[in-house]
Amino acid sequence: MKTENLFRARFYIDFEDCDEDYRPISWPIKYPYWVSGENEESFIIVTYCENKNEIIELWPEAHDIELEKVDNVEFSGRFPKPEWYKK
Repeated sequence: MKTENLFRARFYIDFEDCDEDYRPISWPIKYPYWVSGENEESFIIVTYCENKNEIIELWPEAHDIELEKVDNVEFSGRFPKPEWYKK
C-alpha cells in the first residue's frame, strides 16, 4: 500500500535507557518494527513511520534516528511481515 509520507527509520536505543526492553511504549502501533541487531551498548531498531515525531512518541529514548523516504512498506526474510500487521 503506497503512502505519501512514508519513511524507513533506523535508530538506536541504549540498553541502560530501556532496561533491555526495546518495545514501543504504546500499542497498537501503525507500522511494523524489528530489532535489526545490537552493538555493545544499544539495540538497533528498524521501523516505518510518517515522520520523526512518531519515533520519539513510541521510543522516547531513541537516538541517532535516520530516515529514508520510501514508497511503501516492504518485507523480506530479514524483515518478515508481523502477524498483527494487516495491510
